[in-house]
Amino acid sequence: MSNFWPEGIEISDTQSPREILKAAQEDWQTSSRGVMELILQDATTKTGNPMIKVHAKHVKSNRTAMLFSVVYRPNYPYPATIQPKDDDLPDFLKKTYYVEGQKGIAAIINSDPLNVQGKMVSNEWVSDTPPEFRKKLAEAFNLGIIKSEILNLASSATDNANTTSEELLEGLEEN
Repeated sequence: MSNFWPEGIEISDTQSPREILKAAQEDWQTSSRGVMELILQDATTKTGNPMIKVHAKHVKSNRTAMLFSVVYRPNYPYPATIQPKDDDLPDFLKKTYYVEGQKGIAAIINSDPLNVQGKMVSNEWVSDTPPEFRKKLAEAFNLGIIKSEILNLASSATDNANTTSEELLEGLEEN
């Protein structure tokens, strides 16, 4: 095998993020037995890049919730980035959160240079290839805020129906 071929590239796997999301739509329809749908909405970012907004819809109640968006360059499907919905939970309800470094007099008194300057942050949601995008998409669907939105849709919708949240979850988990 050549040492010049880039690692992680499979020419047989060239699906765009849109094609992968279409497959996710079909999977949602089947796995939820028609109770939940995944809606894809085309949009454009403020900088002119194409964006796909991904919404969850509870079919019976017709209620929807924005889950995340996927942004990429015009005419190029990769790199693509998943932008999860903003997490507006207060810090005490998050598993992890960022605390800014000390500034001004507190930084001088404590003389902790690591706590004064900003830190480099890795963007864990960027995908360069279809397999990476599939992995990140699965991770996005498993985020606590996304699960919360889906359960909130199902819970509110089932309050007045005969189906309980537990029955809905059992149906989702069977697939």
